[in-house]
Amino acid sequence: MSTYHDRAMNWQAFEQHMFDSARQALHAHLDQAGAPLYAAAFHGSYREEEAVLSLPSLAFNSLQALDEDFADETDQSFSSVKWNPADWRHDLDIEYATPALLALDETLQAFANRAGPRQWRHAERRFMVSVARAARALGAHFAGHPGVTADFVVIFHDFDGDIGLARRSISRQQFESLFPVELAIETTLKAVATQSEAEQAAFYLGRLHRVDGVSGEVAEPWLIAHGAAAQQGLIEQLMSKKDATPAARILGLAGRADPVVIDALRQQALRTRQAPLRNWCASALGYLGDFDWLIEQAQEVAVSGFCAPFDSFRRKGARRPVLDYAPLQRLLEQRPEWTAMIEDTLGEQNGGMDGTPADVSEALRGLGVSQVAIRRHAVEVLNHRDLEEADWQRAVQGLRAAQADEDERVRERAHSGLAAMTVRPLPG
Repeated sequence: MSTYHDRAMNWQAFEQHMFDSARQALHAHLDQAGAPLYAAAFHGSYREEEAVLSLPSLAFNSLQALDEDFADETDQSFSSVKWNPADWRHDLDIEYATPALLALDETLQAFANRAGPRQWRHAERRFMVSVARAARALGAHFAGHPGVTADFVVIFHDFDGDIGLARRSISRQQFESLFPVELAIETTLKAVATQSEAEQAAFYLGRLHRVDGVSGEVAEPWLIAHGAAAQQGLIEQLMSKKDATPAARILGLAGRADPVVIDALRQQALRTRQAPLRNWCASALGYLGDFDWLIEQAQEVAVSGFCAPFDSFRRKGARRPVLDYAPLQRLLEQRPEWTAMIEDTLGEQNGGMDGTPADVSEALRGLGVSQVAIRRHAVEVLNHRDLEEADWQRAVQGLRAAQADEDERVRERAHSGLAAMTVRPLPG
């Protein structure tokens, strides 16, 4: 039985009212006998964890309007204006929503925000499924209508531009027909997956700086996960490419503290004149634990390296990050004059901890160390509402104790953390 009690939210009714609202709006437009529509889309759904899960806007467009508004556009890929509803001529925002849908939206917000981060994410997943289903049903409803083209589709379009969500709204046949660029990428990746690991590594290394087709955004996760196979090629790119920052980042996130990797990263950190590359080499060395070398370097390099294990990029690594203040304590003990820069760097990194039991234990330990920069960071780590119950209790106890800290900022952060943590209602 679901711990989220979905009976409090009628998803079937929500999906039906999404469909009904959009159907009425599209019929009203089609009754005006304009140019045939080639697509409609739910889009622009703003989502902020434990805050809002907004209804999407409804947009639609004709090929005639597309040609008039973007006469020079030739791109047919999913990232083009043809498939970006924010660029379409007709966008109803949420004006299409019926009173019944608006009433269910109020229920949705209450359901999503009543029981902490996990409840909200559960509601978001169900919401995404419901909107995609409504889009698919809407496309089927208007198939064959004289006011739409023969290949008319309705998609759910998300902010990040990923076609994955839109594909839930259409059939496989429609995907293959309407999105040849994305189909070619999918076909290529399937073919590459049948090759040897060395051949795959060569392929993805060759795509690392590409923005078209199989892009660097696709290549990077594969290279991180297959660090051994890609290592030599990454080192070559690190030492020779004009833009070597991706290679530095991947070598660090792959987590292989091989001497040749360490040596290459050290060399580039010292010789490059490019600040981003220097900082990424330092961060990579921090990911790999090369603290004995880092502590002997200039302030910028050392601080970047020692603070890197706390950044949000670590979540993309081949190994799960584990909170460990010991290296940072060592740096602060030997270089207390760097405290301000260290604290600024930690603040800019916006948290890379997942709130595991081990992280909670280390944060609790961090509350007791002498270095105030670590105590300030630790109190932020404990302000993590997405903890299991036992760890949540431990975090709350730590925050209560931190209210007596000698440092005013630790006390303030502990107080605000407790205010957020202790209003957490339990599911049900």
